[in-house]
Amino acid sequence: MSKAILGAEIEVPTLNGKVQMKITAGTQSGRIFRLKGKGIPDLHGRGCGDELVRVTVEIPKSLTPQQRRLIEEFARISGEDPTSKDSFTDKIKKAFK
Repeated sequence: MSKAILGAEIEVPTLNGKVQMKITAGTQSGRIFRLKGKGIPDLHGRGCGDELVRVTVEIPKSLTPQQRRLIEEFARISGEDPTSKDSFTDKIKKAFK
């Protein structure tokens, strides 16, 4: 989660071994990155295709008290109410009132 938020370099397996890939800051779960020339070889001998890498951001299932406090502080700084029970739909409705 922190690598997707802050940006980082990660190791990605390819057909020819592992390579370093840069994840840009603010990467959302489901985003697809393209590694040019790292995919399956062309049948007609014209190089290799591209490898597509889908990013999956995992959210922790449990937090330590310190982690929870820091996430709540981040939410408050971002203008969110971490104690709000509003659903995503409720927030959209409020935005258009």
